[in-house]
Amino acid sequence: MATVTSFESLKQPTRTELQQFAELFTPFFHASPEETRRQAIAALSQCEHVPQAVALFIGSQPISLAAPFLTSSPAIHDDTLIMIARTQGGAHARAIVRRENLSPRVVDALVG
Repeated sequence: MATVTSFESLKQPTRTELQQFAELFTPFFHASPEETRRQAIAALSQCEHVPQAVALFIGSQPISLAAPFLTSSPAIHDDTLIMIARTQGGAHARAIVRRENLSPRVVDALVG
């Protein structure tokens, strides 16, 4: 959680900071208990800047973990949402549909 908290405090992370976080996140996530994973995902779902590799990783987790991120993260790009919807199945697609502001491109991908 310390890594997430530190990253979360950055208002405008640099490219290097984004890359470092992306490299550190996955191993820390795998080494953490489930409750810590949930807390990390909840915190990151409020961040404006999350590396897309991390967004894809989180969005590809079991829906019980990924749902809060998929429904509310402002940092997920359309391409990442579409990839998650196409590769992770119905539960993930339903979580994406619950987002407040879906672009027409994502809606078209979900319908197709």
